[in-house]
Amino acid sequence: MAGKSEQRLTTEKVAYWYFRLNGYLQMESFIVHPESGGGQRTEADLIGVRFPYRAERLIGRPDDIMQDDFQKLELRDGCIDIAIIEVKTNRPCDLNGPWTDKDLENVQRVLAAIGCFPTDQLNQAADSIYSNGIFEDETGRLRVRLIAIGASKNEELSADYPQVVQITWREVLGFIGDRLFRYRKSKSNTNQWDDEITLLKDLVSSNKSGHQFQKGGFIDDCLRLLGVHS
Repeated sequence: MAGKSEQRLTTEKVAYWYFRLNGYLQMESFIVHPESGGGQRTEADLIGVRFPYRAERLIGRPDDIMQDDFQKLELRDGCIDIAIIEVKTNRPCDLNGPWTDKDLENVQRVLAAIGCFPTDQLNQAADSIYSNGIFEDETGRLRVRLIAIGASKNEELSADYPQVVQITWREVLGFIGDRLFRYRKSKSNTNQWDDEITLLKDLVSSNKSGHQFQKGGFIDDCLRLLGVHS
């Protein structure tokens, strides 16, 4: 492995680990293909699903269940949460045109590929996502939504899609750092993890002073390796 000074982090992979640490099962670089060849119609950076009874350390340590990022992700107990995630590096949070242009019908294609709705409900769900960035069924137990990650919040996006969650890289990295620091002992045997989360763990260690975590230093180191200016 290259020295740390030569290593880089990628925004898509850091976003993947943020959602993985929050209990989402994911597909990366989900491509919507055209019906008759040619270039792809669009690509979702990540698609993730989080189930209602998600709990890490419930078995063995029920007194210290890992707390997910409920407030920033606007998580809700008892809900199957399906997220289509858009990742921007040095731009404010935003949604690509294929997720907001109803005429393209890309949302229907993605929902059909995921298989979370019967065919006769695809248009209803897609219409709500095009209009509001989110669909919730009548029971409140199934939610499909767009989530945007970027270098900063986007006021125009907030005005047009107030229900779309926006998360900055500083918020993403702050959560990852806190999680890896607090549970550094239980997550010490992770040789099967990829190089990027291993580097993030190393950066947590290098920003540890005694029993204190220097979160600001960790975030700044990560932003530099991501090439994010915020």
